Amino acid sequence: MQKWEYLVVYIQSQEATAAAVELGMETHLNADKFTERLNHYASAGWELMHFEWDGNQGAKAVFKRPRG
Repeated sequence: MQKWEYLVVYIQSQEATAAAVELGMETHLNADKFTERLNHYASAGWELMHFEWDGNQGAKAVFKRPRG
């Protein structure tokens, strides 16, 4: 049976707070920078499963890849 690992990445429309950085959340100020990160994850084998804008707050992306 195939096993998967998952990754959730957040994009925020404002500067990262100290708490977000401390929690290891990746935050970017614009969609172009976020697109670069999406391509980075894709090259590491992550497949984008879900992308959702959160109003003016930012967006969330969910990835998966085979665990191995």
